Amino acid sequence: MSQSEMFEILILGSGQGGKLLAWTLARSGKKVAVVERQWVGGSYPAVACLPSKNEIWSARVAHLAQHATRFGTATGPVRTDMAAVRARKQGMVDREIACPACAKAAARGETR
Repeated sequence: MSQSEMFEILILGSGQGGKLLAWTLARSGKKVAVVERQWVGGSYPAVACLPSKNEIWSARVAHLAQHATRFGTATGPVRTDMAAVRARKQGMVDREIACPACAKAAARGETR
């Protein structure tokens, strides 16, 4: 049987608010537990905003490449490799979920 632990604070959900609250309270010396049903970091990095923006950015790059001659840039035929787009998106999701603190630091330009 597993051992019980006592916590001062229990946070339900590890989305943007829950994650920030947990970090802040833990830094102040509180013993904090975070309960997350599915995605560490919430749905934002896993299925919501970030993955959508990642794929939209790929579409924007393809659009710019297709219309590059308008800007004086010569290119060859442009095609979108959706497997590579999905792999790029999944890599981003995996990094966000694996290490939310690392992702936050990277967004600020820090290295760990």
